[in-house]
Amino acid sequence: MKGRRGKTCRIGVVLVIFIITSGIFIYNYTDQKGSNIHELVSRWVPGAETITADTSQDFNEEQIPEEIDLPNPTVTIAAAGDVMMHDGQIWAGYDDVADTFDYSEFFHVVKDEISSADLAMADLETTLAGKEQKYTGYPMFNSPDELADALKDAGFDVIITSNNHSLDRGAKGALRTLKVLKERGLSTIGTYESEEDRQQILIKDINNMKVAFLSYTYGTNGIPIPSDRPYLVNLIDEDVILEDLARARELADAVIVYLHFGNEYQRTPSKEQRNLAHLVLKNGANIIVASHPHVIQPGEWMEVEDSDGEIVKKYTAYSMGNFISAQRFPHTEEGLIVKFTLEKDLERNKVYLTDVKEIDTWVDKFVRNGKMRYVVRFGKKP
Repeated sequence: MKGRRGKTCRIGVVLVIFIITSGIFIYNYTDQKGSNIHELVSRWVPGAETITADTSQDFNEEQIPEEIDLPNPTVTIAAAGDVMMHDGQIWAGYDDVADTFDYSEFFHVVKDEISSADLAMADLETTLAGKEQKYTGYPMFNSPDELADALKDAGFDVIITSNNHSLDRGAKGALRTLKVLKERGLSTIGTYESEEDRQQILIKDINNMKVAFLSYTYGTNGIPIPSDRPYLVNLIDEDVILEDLARARELADAVIVYLHFGNEYQRTPSKEQRNLAHLVLKNGANIIVASHPHVIQPGEWMEVEDSDGEIVKKYTAYSMGNFISAQRFPHTEEGLIVKFTLEKDLERNKVYLTDVKEIDTWVDKFVRNGKMRYVVRFGKKP
């Protein structure tokens, strides 16, 4: 038995050596000659010629399509109206035990809708001038910094700071408002720290589309803009707007303009609003969204002849009303989230406004634990 095992062992060793040697020969031969490995294996292994895999098939360039049709990029943007902070709202978010503020409840119902947009924007109609400047509501607004936290948490990306309350705490308050918002990662338009800042148009690159944002207000409630800081607040000036539009069109694929204009509590746009809107759309804006009247005004589609002679459809949301406030005048508790889509036609290298959706909201005011609460909800006010 021992002799037979020894003989079997020697045969096994020889077989292993033969297999290893054959493998080395095949590898070297294939590497040097570029032969198909299947051809070599078929010579050494009976039946191997039935292997059908063929890695040596010639590459046919004619099979490559000359052009690959890529889908047109789209951007969805959500815009909301005035974010106001009356006295009741300020103290609704106050925790007297911890001595802190929290306004996240304001927007928790609509948060998902806002966050679902590629970018969201709203008008901040208050200052964030600091506690030492005293927190107050109407007529001279100043709110806790935690309001900026709530806006960021709700999904907003761009905050409009040019409105009639921009200077409620003077230049110092306007500048601190910018600082607080930017510290939260929020972009701002409409008020600026310097002339250089003012000349730097805000452009967001979203889904391979460059979108520019501009913002202007009719005034600052009679509070003069400091003569040494003429750049501080963007006022509505047709010549300035046209100049900004021309620069924005050179830098971006699309331009969005946010206007703070119109007559308070008037539910239809004025002739002045329409004239300015038409001028802005004819000179390069893709869409206008606006606030200030504190009530909703109906929007308007407009056909405009572009610089290339094409007739395109554009839109103005004349007033989106109040997004949140403590006002109780008729219809001031109602607002809109205007959600619109821009599509870039890659073949024409041009952006079109393809969809506008107006989502109704209202401000629910109720008492809990002896304190007024404010929550933005969907739909019409009951």
